[in-house]
Amino acid sequence: MISHACPIIVLDDVRKELLEVAHGLGVCGLPVMSHLVNEGTLERVPSRPYTGIRLLVTDLHLLGPTQTKKEQYIGALISFTKQLVSPSTYLVVFWSNYAEEAAEAWAYLSTRIDPALKPFGYEVLPKDIASAAANGDVEAIKNIQSAIDAIIKKYPQLQAVMEWEASVSRSAAETTNELVRTITQGGATFENQDHVKKVMARMAQEALGYPHAPASPTKGIVQALLPIAQDCLEREASNGYLDAFLEIPNAEKIGLPNNDLVPLLNDFFIHSANSDVSPLDRGAVIRLSEVYLNDKEAGLSRDVGPTDVAGDWRETVCREFAHSWNATTKENQDVIKKALDGKNIYAVELSADCDYAQNKPRAQRFLFALFVSSDAPKPFFSNGKGGANESIYVTPEIHIEKIRGRLLVSCRIFFTKPHGSAPDGKSITRLRKDVIDEISHQYSSHMRRPGKIAFY
Repeated sequence: MISHACPIIVLDDVRKELLEVAHGLGVCGLPVMSHLVNEGTLERVPSRPYTGIRLLVTDLHLLGPTQTKKEQYIGALISFTKQLVSPSTYLVVFWSNYAEEAAEAWAYLSTRIDPALKPFGYEVLPKDIASAAANGDVEAIKNIQSAIDAIIKKYPQLQAVMEWEASVSRSAAETTNELVRTITQGGATFENQDHVKKVMARMAQEALGYPHAPASPTKGIVQALLPIAQDCLEREASNGYLDAFLEIPNAEKIGLPNNDLVPLLNDFFIHSANSDVSPLDRGAVIRLSEVYLNDKEAGLSRDVGPTDVAGDWRETVCREFAHSWNATTKENQDVIKKALDGKNIYAVELSADCDYAQNKPRAQRFLFALFVSSDAPKPFFSNGKGGANESIYVTPEIHIEKIRGRLLVSCRIFFTKPHGSAPDGKSITRLRKDVIDEISHQYSSHMRRPGKIAFY
């Protein structure tokens, strides 16, 4: 039986039956969040819908025995779901002795609920099994455990994500335990809130840097505890709780079900599209404004362009990112330049981590970047050659604002702005730390090239 971390919602309009159902699931080791439906409304509504619901166990007739039409009680269930569940992947379990009626209810529910809130499937659990379990009947408890276990095991993918979430919850708890043990071993006490506050506040300062901690101490303590949590997660992983589900037989690469998953998975690991990204954040990807691109006196061409481009940002882009630009005919150059979209011109913030932590006055450094759509990569990207020159860092296929393509980052063309300033534009996303560290390494390696001796 899974000891799951996220709450399992239970709905019923009869208090006695709700308590029986909740207790019956509780003896299975499942954390239950019970909600009574009283005269057609939820007796208790959470301040915000629950995140990460995996099972929604509900009575069919939530409006009482007189409301027997599915249009009524399923309509009510849809309304309750909006109040209780944030968009999640979950299974609805109808707590009913009437399987046929449950099938009709599912058919009606699945076509009318918001797709973002739609369960991925349904199961039926006999209602009378809970009463006996709630009364302490040992055999009934075994029966309900077996019934719940059978439902979860019917969907191994559901069981796998529930196991993962349970391991993360245990790791978080163990991280807290280690923190408290450390505080105690150091001569402080958990009973003294001032001791705990000072230790955690100092950890936040060390993680973010003293100047930045006052603005976001919670972010600081999270960053400070992440390495400990990672150690705990790795200890959990050593148990191999997902080995049987993953079934990796050998070293051969496993194909993905669909090629569309490639950029979506890369989005997962390459960048984070947080809405609160500042253009001064390390790794921020800034779409340069049309005004900045076309400003011949103080725009892109002045900041990074050769002296002979005369404010032509398209020429600046093509000279750095287009393959064999100098060998391209003037006629083809004009066609390529005309096709360039200013919405694909970016800057990537690349200030040093130490500068950020110390908050010392220094110039903000930005690398020149171009986003190339997968539908029309040439002449900027070639599967065989990659970028136009070895200084260009090319991401795998990702999405930027739902467009599939690659971000090309020049590691030899950069421009600077005064401390606390950024080029005119809008922050769209932020490259993850591992990616920006890799770009930083490529940038520093390329900048050392004048001192490199090599023969080819």
